[in-house]
Amino acid sequence: MSDGKDESFGGFDGDEAFSYGGDEADVCEGREEKQERNGRDQSKNKNRDRLKRFAERLKLALGKAARAFRDALFPPDITCDVCGEELTAQTRYRLCAECTEQLPRVGEHVCLVCGAPITDEADYCIRCQYEESAFLKNRSPLVYDGKARELIHKFKFGGKKYIAQTLGAMMADEYLKRGMHAEIAAIVPMTHAEEKSRGYNQSELLANEIADRLKLPLLPALVKTKDTASQKKLTGKERAQNLKDAFTCTYIQVKGRKVLLIDDVFTTGATANACAEALIKAGAREVCVLTAAVTKRKIPVESNDGKTAI
Repeated sequence: MSDGKDESFGGFDGDEAFSYGGDEADVCEGREEKQERNGRDQSKNKNRDRLKRFAERLKLALGKAARAFRDALFPPDITCDVCGEELTAQTRYRLCAECTEQLPRVGEHVCLVCGAPITDEADYCIRCQYEESAFLKNRSPLVYDGKARELIHKFKFGGKKYIAQTLGAMMADEYLKRGMHAEIAAIVPMTHAEEKSRGYNQSELLANEIADRLKLPLLPALVKTKDTASQKKLTGKERAQNLKDAFTCTYIQVKGRKVLLIDDVFTTGATANACAEALIKAGAREVCVLTAAVTKRKIPVESNDGKTAI
């Protein structure tokens, strides 16, 4: 005799069994919907990253095309980039003979790491004797002083973007002269706010010139993820702290490659080091730095043992 319970449902009546099975199905369906939603979100994020990288590459390509069109339509000035005097003969660097002679050049004997000129028999400057760097070496054609300082200030702060052609030619020549080798060129980035304030990224302008001359692929591999205080009045230690975790690498193409990092001026090396750390963390095999000028006298930096190097 049946007591009102349907034994085929394990002691539950039909409505209870159907309800129980329905709840379990709802849970499974909800889990599947969540997984499907997560999959869609991940796919959207990947597509967003791809579009961002494509936009960055497109920006570089359009910039290159625009420069070529501008130069064809309006040939570069025929005056000296430093003093403004008319050039009477064709020159490699668009500088007059007097300014070319007065430019402070980096000599043959330089620090093996930072590339600053050394007057004694040492292989390393005082700074590099105390500090380890994530980059292998920096090389620069000019010392950041006198006419070189004037030229770079016009380029960096005076809106004279065309000076990138002169500095870029010098830097490319220095790269070849020093026997440097790289597979990819990268730019020292700015935040959007910094670039908007200046109107352009001087490192990007230099990198475009150098990559064209050296036939190197140029990638906007680095992103500056936070605004930082001005470096101008900071010591070497303060600069390093100011730039800590300020950069990240967003391109997997650097993995296993030798990267050439391009910037305008090498002072304490804090910027170059922070960028190199991000590139190495992303798998870069080696990072070398190429700058337009290097400071002869180093801003004081404090070494790990508490001593101060000038």
